Amino acid sequence: MSSSATSSSDCCVVLVTVTHYPNTSNIRFPLALELCQLAATKLIQTVIVDDSPDHPAVRNALEEAGKGHVKVYQQDKAIYQGKGGALRQAIQKARDLLDTNNNNDKTAICFAEPEKVDIANHLHLIVRPILDGSTDIVVPTRSDQLFQQTYPIEQYHSENFANLHFNSLAQQFKGFQAKDAKQIDWLFGPFAFRSSLADTWLAYTGTSWDAQMIPYVRAVRNENRRISSVTIDFRHPKQMKEQEEGDPKWTNKRLQQLNILFDLLGEHELS
Repeated sequence: MSSSATSSSDCCVVLVTVTHYPNTSNIRFPLALELCQLAATKLIQTVIVDDSPDHPAVRNALEEAGKGHVKVYQQDKAIYQGKGGALRQAIQKARDLLDTNNNNDKTAICFAEPEKVDIANHLHLIVRPILDGSTDIVVPTRSDQLFQQTYPIEQYHSENFANLHFNSLAQQFKGFQAKDAKQIDWLFGPFAFRSSLADTWLAYTGTSWDAQMIPYVRAVRNENRRISSVTIDFRHPKQMKEQEEGDPKWTNKRLQQLNILFDLLGEHELS
């Protein structure tokens, strides 16, 4: 991974994310700023697609925090709908930046939610197997100790349950039977892929969380692409744990998320 990449000729990895904030006073906005600051410190080229009502204010703040390493685009809802559409727009922008026609086997795109600030500290570990040719897709796995310590306890249990379910279903497919693919952390969120596979994500039309996962399932199942898991010592922001732990609103939201994924991912893609 080039540590000073700021142009398509030098850059080999782009971090992408999507944002939506009612205003810049939102409790999660400082985490996005922190991610951009860390991207600048780590010299990580970052693409953000934003759908905030006050887009200019959000864009300016994030780009200023990124000090030339962060580019923020307004979501084009005429083409890209929902969170899934924003992800596709970000991937398209990242692919354009990487110029994969010339360098498609030595570049990678990584997605992470903006509040997962610490992911920037582990990006080199996540993309290394892609850049060295060992695999095509990486889904990082949270170390269990930090997962339990730093996440809301309800989220720790619900996501472990879902991971067990999806990993059990995935074992029927050869690509998920490899040693480093048997314990995918499906509910974590971040993933990375060889940039030449971008069309697999761009072709999917889902508008929610499924747009993150289903493309890599199809890449493994239908295209015989290699997938691997890399365990990282990821620390979830304490603000998130404090905001969400013990709040029925968040446990209900996670139940709704699981219901969607059990249907779209479990029933339609892994069964």
